[in-house]
Amino acid sequence: MAPAAKYSLQEQENLILDAAAQCIEQTSLLDFTMSAVAKKAGMSMGSIYKHVQCKEDIIFALAIRVFRHQSSVFEQVLALPLTTPERLIGITLLNPLKTQVYSFDIHLDAFVTNELVVKRTCALWRDRMMDSHKSCETLFYRCMSDAAHSGELSCEGDIEQLIEEINLAGWALTVGYQNVSRVVQIREIALGIAKLYEPVACDAAIVRIFTRLFNSYQWKKPLDSAGIKHAEQLLIQHNLR
Repeated sequence: MAPAAKYSLQEQENLILDAAAQCIEQTSLLDFTMSAVAKKAGMSMGSIYKHVQCKEDIIFALAIRVFRHQSSVFEQVLALPLTTPERLIGITLLNPLKTQVYSFDIHLDAFVTNELVVKRTCALWRDRMMDSHKSCETLFYRCMSDAAHSGELSCEGDIEQLIEEINLAGWALTVGYQNVSRVVQIREIALGIAKLYEPVACDAAIVRIFTRLFNSYQWKKPLDSAGIKHAEQLLIQHNLR
């Protein structure tokens, strides 16, 4: 049952997580079992426990995969030849399917912020999750810092405080909008008309709200409809929308 010695520890971990994702797809995040994961991976339970100690570890590990993928997509958007406000609105205009890894991605979010799940997860996976979050935060911090120090964003007070404020506001709006969208999806599932999320329109309410937020700060070039369309066009060119 144990994998051949030719598999590295990282390859074994990948086998386990790939198998776990398949088991969850076939059952659910609540109903999959460690034994089913071992069978699907072709590994002994002893080998499985060298990497993950419980179902909660697996849930965290899969969530980390998703978060790292999302961060890599965000990095692509923030590297586009756009103004900083256009890059930030580009995150909102992304095709949601471009950041999706599994069909159950959105449910992972709810589990990894559940107190009981967090307490049962081992320190290794909690630390890895924190490192992933830190890397993403650094990505957006660097983007805003470059804008402030280049003169693209004017700041009369504390630059660090301003960067924290803008990033926190943007993150809160994004997460809040995602939660509202999930409620809509639940209704659609109940009515039997559920469909995959589609990119938000350039004139959608959330885009208008973000525009008001960004333009409340002193940008050298404020965000306007032309800039939003430009961001959309570049996302399409890079197969991100």
